[in-house]
Amino acid sequence: MIITRPQERLAEQIGMVLLYGRPSFRMKGSGRAGKTTSATKLRQTLTWRPYNIGFLRMIAGSPNQHTESNIMREMALGIGLKGLGSSNSQDLLTRIIRAIEEEAGRAQADLVIFIIDSAQKLTLEDYEHIAKLHDHFDAGLRLFFLFVCQDDYKQGGADELASLAPPHIFGRYFVDPYFFTGLLWEVPEDERAEQSACDVALALREYDEGLNWPDQGSPSATETFATAAFANGWRLEHERDAIYNEIKLLCAREQLALPRDWLMATFEVFVYHVLVHVAGRNPDFAGLSREDIQQGLQACAFAAYERARQRVRQ
Repeated sequence: MIITRPQERLAEQIGMVLLYGRPSFRMKGSGRAGKTTSATKLRQTLTWRPYNIGFLRMIAGSPNQHTESNIMREMALGIGLKGLGSSNSQDLLTRIIRAIEEEAGRAQADLVIFIIDSAQKLTLEDYEHIAKLHDHFDAGLRLFFLFVCQDDYKQGGADELASLAPPHIFGRYFVDPYFFTGLLWEVPEDERAEQSACDVALALREYDEGLNWPDQGSPSATETFATAAFANGWRLEHERDAIYNEIKLLCAREQLALPRDWLMATFEVFVYHVLVHVAGRNPDFAGLSREDIQQGLQACAFAAYERARQRVRQ
């Protein structure tokens, strides 16, 4: 995994919301943009945290009935509780509360973040049951929910429930929506003074400078796979404009709107292809040709992912 600007923006926002004492945070974004990976990074890194924090995680499902028992069972299974058997909703609630307290003790924290992935599948009934769990915690031990929502899961987006939610649910779980992007092609206006390049260029730079391969004691990933070219001054970041030009041509040819960001799912495969299968297999490699870039975009299924994303948002 590399560190990306979208991940850093997310960490900054959540850190601020926690300091404000909010009960939850909603992260919305396109499918395959890197939302789950970024939530994982939050769990793995410490520098962004204002204080000690415990973490638990579940993935929301789509049960036939959105009962208290069903959502509590999903939560219990998600955080790894065993021997649930025929436990009723009250038993499950009690065990989940205990698990949250144990995670707080493990992390020596007064706050536990409960990540709910695929939260676009939740119903208002689910939020009512989640609120019942939430009510068991106070300032002595805060429970904070991080909802990870795929905004292009269906027509209407991830927050079609916001307008229907009663005040006590809206105020807890819909006040702080945050739109998570893939790697932006342009530097946001409010970051131009501090950000030296766009998200895509910075991510490519991570392979040039930040990510060592195959281990921490190795050269950068770019140097490992393109040793001669790297020694001659070539960097993957230098290809940013050439890649963007090929994406423009591809979108025009496929009648797709030019996206403002690059989904992490296709970006990572593209980089893998050009470093491993292009540079790594050619001892005379000196830089990416147009054909190399076109083949990389084909290998990562760039057009297919964009077509699916844009179709849902039409």
